[in-house]
Amino acid sequence: MFKIQPPTAIDFDPAIVAKNKDEQPILMIDVRFSAMYASPELNILEMEKYKHIPFLMFVNSNVIRIFKSLNFEEVARFDTKKVLGFYDADSIEGIIYQSTLITLIQSWLRDLDYHWKSENPPYIEEMKEIGLFALLDDITTEELQLL
Repeated sequence: MFKIQPPTAIDFDPAIVAKNKDEQPILMIDVRFSAMYASPELNILEMEKYKHIPFLMFVNSNVIRIFKSLNFEEVARFDTKKVLGFYDADSIEGIIYQSTLITLIQSWLRDLDYHWKSENPPYIEEMKEIGLFALLDDITTEELQLL
């Protein structure tokens, strides 16, 4: 029987852009729901295209990885279910879809900015430590595409 092997590397392909109050992109987010991309150690390529954006984020069903664009070093790694389950525990425990992941990531970012759900959203201290939290002031998010 032929078994499909998941990739060990993929190109960074953002589905969401977060912009500051001046409409400048501060964060590009690649969101992958498929089990093919669930490895927490997936090698992310082609990030150099976004070197003018301060932070890049890769989200799959297991892990949220944040990279700083200066050298594309991974600066944070969070458990996807711990972050997104805070906003919709039922969706994150059952079968979720690409669009659900995108919506929940946007909810988390807005909560970090506006504190609409919590004064202390998941991983707020870690976001402060890496410098991303300071950029999340009056942000807007926009979906670029569905993969």
